[in-house]
Amino acid sequence: MEQIFLALREASLKVFSLIHRPMEEEYYRYEGIGAGGDRSSKIDLVAEEIFCNSLAPYGQIVSEERGLFGEGRYRIVLDPIDGSDNLLSRFPYYGSSVAVLDGERTLLSFIVNLANGEFFIKYGELYKKGSLLHGRLKDVRPNSYSRVGLFEKAYANPETVKGLKEAGFKFRSPGAVALSLAYARYVSFVIFIGEIREYDIEAGLHQCQGLHLYRDGRRIVVAREPEVFEKIAGIVLKGE
Repeated sequence: MEQIFLALREASLKVFSLIHRPMEEEYYRYEGIGAGGDRSSKIDLVAEEIFCNSLAPYGQIVSEERGLFGEGRYRIVLDPIDGSDNLLSRFPYYGSSVAVLDGERTLLSFIVNLANGEFFIKYGELYKKGSLLHGRLKDVRPNSYSRVGLFEKAYANPETVKGLKEAGFKFRSPGAVALSLAYARYVSFVIFIGEIREYDIEAGLHQCQGLHLYRDGRRIVVAREPEVFEKIAGIVLKGE
């Protein structure tokens, strides 16, 4: 797993450098519809190529843009740009996420915030955060001072928004699901309601192990504190 981590870090640094160059105009153009059903921009496809070149020796890749290809022992689930609309809008909340599976078991997850270079890596007993800009790894420590949660796709779920407001919960809806799940220990809660695709959540849910978590076919609720989790889960289930 360490070799895959090093390959992911190198690929992420290449994508990070490309984005912060700044990007040329051509990278903003849409090039068609990806396997995940969303429009693919040029930067989505270039980032995918960079990651796939690094990951191809390790297994079969399932990517949001190209779908399923390659072969090998491991199944690698890739979202080359998580929050690509944010990137194209120059809103600094976007990243990449990768999960490495052996059968049904997730062995490694890697999520990088390409806006600032911060990344989260989890495999075996290792669960750390680091930066593409230096070599140090640090523990991922819960933040007990958080005042907000994250609600992905809040715009599409007005009843749940109403319930959160009535209960006095503050939240933001930044628009990058895997990245929001990676930050679950830093915020009060994370909610996602909508179509659940493995590209969006496989790596993030792996990094949420140990937290209070609810998931069904189209809803995810994560929180550190049991009291917050029970209240948020009640609002989400009622809102649906």
